[in-house]
Amino acid sequence: MERPTVLLAVDGEADSYTEALERAGFAATPANGSVPTGKFDLAVIDCDLGSDVAITLYTALHKHGRIPVLLILGESGDLPPGLGEAADELALKPLPAESLVYRLQALLIRSGRTLPSESGEWAASEGLSTAQVAGEAHVVSVFAPKGGVGKTTIAVNVAVALRQQTRAEVLLFDADVGVGNVTSVLDVPYRYGLADLADSPPEEWSDAAFESAVSTHAASGVHVMTWGTDPAQSERVTVDLLLAALRWARKHHSYVIVDNHPGYDDRTMAMLAVANEIFLVVTPEVGALRNSSQFLELARELGLGSFIRVIVNRANHGIRVQDMESSLGLPISATVMSNGPKAVIASNEGHPLVTKFPKEKIADDLHNVARLISQPNGPEAEATPATRRWWARFGTRTSQA
Repeated sequence: MERPTVLLAVDGEADSYTEALERAGFAATPANGSVPTGKFDLAVIDCDLGSDVAITLYTALHKHGRIPVLLILGESGDLPPGLGEAADELALKPLPAESLVYRLQALLIRSGRTLPSESGEWAASEGLSTAQVAGEAHVVSVFAPKGGVGKTTIAVNVAVALRQQTRAEVLLFDADVGVGNVTSVLDVPYRYGLADLADSPPEEWSDAAFESAVSTHAASGVHVMTWGTDPAQSERVTVDLLLAALRWARKHHSYVIVDNHPGYDDRTMAMLAVANEIFLVVTPEVGALRNSSQFLELARELGLGSFIRVIVNRANHGIRVQDMESSLGLPISATVMSNGPKAVIASNEGHPLVTKFPKEKIADDLHNVARLISQPNGPEAEATPATRRWWARFGTRTSQA
């Protein structure tokens, strides 16, 4: 596939941007202070080059038609007059190279183009051959031992952000049985849930049965499977049924994000035990921190400790991140700053924060959480019989393969 062309007009050294764009499948052309010639699919203009230069570049780019432009603003956040249209994107400095790549990928998708690689990852080209594909799903269980910490908000937005970053098949699996219902915060058509399959014997839990329980979030393409909506029916959803559904999800998706119940029942522990990773969501409060510390002790006893990443939600209020790391005995993998009013607006409208308010800091933070999955720093942690022997029985609870 032909590489999308990008005009790169930035103030200062552009090598890190150019290298990141090349790795992601773009063809970058530095402006070098001159008016560009030829046509480009996308452009990056740093407004710190000066208003006159930015306006001249912007005008020249649009002589042959409108193209999406990423406008980078300095600390003042001032946009030169005459710049910026609906198709454009704004970004504040400092803008890391990987963030610039993501912003251009989003612009490319919105303009109706496909990404230059299926994975959309910012990995070296030789690593693209190992990118996640459907049928080899990477499962992430999002968990919090205490309710009210924003666990479902994290799960929903990470699923959507992961879909945006990779364009891969992503399933959001609502396993918060009896309480949770991701369809209440994500606008997807509800048909029926796993509770409606509960009366059928395991041999009838077929691909077709699970497919019929999946809805699609139209705006992002994320698939959604939920346990149901009626708390009175929650006891019908067994561990066996959840595991069978998850095995089906693994076969048909690249990534599965599981929103779990904040407790230690059999169903939740099964979803944690069979995941590739556990995202432990905690807020900087004494109660949440104490409950999370207790969970970590249990997880280490069960051989799950090495699969946990700690995500701090509402990180700009309360206990310092450094003190939380010391208390939990684990590094903080990502932080999400609070933006209560916008979170409420997005939830009430059924829109993910990352698409409702894409230019807010909270959206960037949620994308960073998703990048823990789409851009792992090291080899994927795989469970071994030695580390999860006690929980191995969960892998064979039913005959459904």
